[in-house]
Amino acid sequence: MNQTAIKVLIVDDDTIVRRGLRATVNWEKYGMTVVAEAPNGKRGWEEFLNFQPEVVITDIVMPEENGLELSRKIKNHSMNTKILLLSCHKDFEYAQEGLKLGASGYLLKTVFDDEELDHFLSSFQKEIIGAAKENVTDIQAFHESFLLWLSGYKNDFEQRLDQLFHNEWSWMKQPFYAFFIQNLPSLNKEIDSQNSNFVPLSFGSNLMFFFVEESFYQKFLTYLTELRVGQPDLNWIYTGPLSGKQDWMKSVMAFHHVQQQDERLHQYPPILLQAVEYIVRNLSKPMTVSHIAEAVGMSRSHLSTLFKKSIGDSIHSFIEKKRLQLAKQLLKGSTLNIQEISEQIGILDAKYFSKWFKRCMGFPPSYYRTQQKDEKIRTE
Repeated sequence: MNQTAIKVLIVDDDTIVRRGLRATVNWEKYGMTVVAEAPNGKRGWEEFLNFQPEVVITDIVMPEENGLELSRKIKNHSMNTKILLLSCHKDFEYAQEGLKLGASGYLLKTVFDDEELDHFLSSFQKEIIGAAKENVTDIQAFHESFLLWLSGYKNDFEQRLDQLFHNEWSWMKQPFYAFFIQNLPSLNKEIDSQNSNFVPLSFGSNLMFFFVEESFYQKFLTYLTELRVGQPDLNWIYTGPLSGKQDWMKSVMAFHHVQQQDERLHQYPPILLQAVEYIVRNLSKPMTVSHIAEAVGMSRSHLSTLFKKSIGDSIHSFIEKKRLQLAKQLLKGSTLNIQEISEQIGILDAKYFSKWFKRCMGFPPSYYRTQQKDEKIRTE
């Protein structure tokens, strides 16, 4: 099967219809391949989760679960999936309901029109390919927005996440596990194909975030454990079950900032990850250890002790490092002025910020920004 082919699922309780569509349509003409078929909506949903097809052709009236219920599930799971309904004359009202659910159209089985099918499949091909190209051009912008957000900068990344969680990542509204992995080789194809709800996100040359649905988490954890036998530098931390965008953000942010403190990852207590996430999310605001302890539901003394033992820095030192890291990144990669940058890291006075930055780095922020621009010109 062509790895880039658009995947199609056919769902119909009539075996002749399923086999007829599979055998008589020139799927290659549309850059498509039929990956599965099913006799009812219940089985169709299972196959959809298994293969994640971009196109679903489904009958409306079927036993066990009809095509409308299947369409509703699919659209709730992945808004961009193209659905084409098959109906009889008497199913017209059902077909109209299907269109309201988000189906792209319907074909009458009693007067099947090849030209009409060609119109739908050609349109699907153009839309899916166009969306894929648009996605590729947006990857760099997404990555830059992601990196700045990780450092604590307030930008549009959460709006980008809203779109993802409404579409491709909507399955993470249900329980999932988050992994942060160091030195992972290429994934075994068997593992990669066993779980359709599986999102990798590269971070640097040897670090990756992975998100897997709850039912797959134990299998993936076993896979990593077995893999480390032959690759001792493979390392990871994980947490879950999680659900929704807020849990996603907290886990990613906490994993990243814990890793920056320790090159070898460890399974840190969840309460510590919460504390790290709170700190990074609130760099632009005044905060005390008491504020942080209250936010995570822990006593001030216990949190301080656990933080120092696990991270290696005091909470105050950790906050200072994060503020300096964000300041450097904004000086290097943004057009914000000194006052705006100082406010982003919780220092309201630009003069004090300049003195603080010089004390930390040995030179003022204006010099650092000029130095970084000159370095960029030399490397281009």
